[in-house]
Amino acid sequence: MRLLISVGTRPEIIKMAPVYEALTRIKGVDILLVHTGQHYDWEMSDIFFRELGMDEPDINLGIGSGSQVVQTSSVLMEMGKIIENYEPDGVMAVGDTNSVLGTAIASSKLEVPFIHVESGLRSYDFTMPEEINRRVADHLACLNFSPTPRSFSNLAEEGYPPERIVLSGNTIVDAVNKVAGLIQKSNILRELGISEDEPLMTVTVHRKENADYEYRMLGIVKALEELDELTIVWPVHPRTLRRLKGFGLWGKLKSMEHLILTEPLGYIDFLKLLSSSDIIATDSGGVQEESATLKKPCVILRDNTERPEIVEMGFGEVTGVNPSSIVSAVREFLYQEGLRDKLMGLPNPFGDGTASKIIAGVLKRIWNLRTLKHESPHFKGGSPHYVTYKVPDRLVGMTTSRFKELTGYEVVTIYDASGRSVAFDAGTPFTRGMIVRARGDPYNFDRLRRLMGR
Repeated sequence: MRLLISVGTRPEIIKMAPVYEALTRIKGVDILLVHTGQHYDWEMSDIFFRELGMDEPDINLGIGSGSQVVQTSSVLMEMGKIIENYEPDGVMAVGDTNSVLGTAIASSKLEVPFIHVESGLRSYDFTMPEEINRRVADHLACLNFSPTPRSFSNLAEEGYPPERIVLSGNTIVDAVNKVAGLIQKSNILRELGISEDEPLMTVTVHRKENADYEYRMLGIVKALEELDELTIVWPVHPRTLRRLKGFGLWGKLKSMEHLILTEPLGYIDFLKLLSSSDIIATDSGGVQEESATLKKPCVILRDNTERPEIVEMGFGEVTGVNPSSIVSAVREFLYQEGLRDKLMGLPNPFGDGTASKIIAGVLKRIWNLRTLKHESPHFKGGSPHYVTYKVPDRLVGMTTSRFKELTGYEVVTIYDASGRSVAFDAGTPFTRGMIVRARGDPYNFDRLRRLMGR
């Protein structure tokens, strides 16, 4: 198996590291590791390869910073050349960055199966570049690994074939578990002059929708100024630093005695900081996942999140950037009696740390990744249509694969009797009360009606 793995940013390196390790243990897997260079500073890139035990990239495209169009098109063109030269059986990427989008398009155009890890996340916010990137990458992929039942359901609802979706969990949990034993060896608290007894909050802000708008950054700064009962540590992203200085807010931040501003931290130091924090405030998707994994309350400095499981399970709250909303949420979490024990008792919505093994195991079973290539469908009725029905008694116990065999219709979504979406596979049986949505050739509609007894 010849596999090209693409990474480009800090979170991609972190999340791909355990998958890379699992795949290197499989005999006969030849991996070409390509770094697009979207993140290129030592603090944002190189240190993570070292700390997570990942080999140095075979190729670094060095695309650097630039506009959305420049970054995406640069990756598309350069990755296309590498794919043509290396001739991989498949190409894999994780996440929703410009690097992922460029890689997905290049793979698709060259008819090499693209495999997308962390697929199906949806914020429904098209002002976010990441929302556009992830949607396109998902639907260009020949195989999607979804981290949660919600993300699995999102893909199925959009018409993506369920048999090409694998519910894997999120590899961020694997990454955190991998370095858990090293976290306590970090000296970052002492280096920053922080006592483990004082209430601590970690803040990260980097997203375009926050960093590029003065009024949004001002809202965050005002909230941090008011929360002076906390020691606050903010590892500042290089892009955010430039914006803060441009908006004239950097001096105000530096004058706050309870706020510690640092350069971006390595992964082990950063996880030590998170694990020592009483609360975390962030606009980062990865940090939201790390918060839940470490069982820490999280204030989400955005107007929405593609990781709603955090809110649903009680790990976090979406506040936007209104100062009073941020302060209220922080204090509610901070002074809530018994919160720590409550969060410790909750399961991690992002899995149990076996995602990388699941992903590697699936690819090993498939082995010939070229068989994943999409083929042209045949519809005597022209194109498929959708039907939705409540499972009748006569279909209880029938599997989704048997249903497809008998009717020609493919199950795309299942809801249980309470209305919640159900993750499923070919062997999932229908149960009483289920609501099923299926897609098929209108030419076969009579077969479906006969089976349903209509």
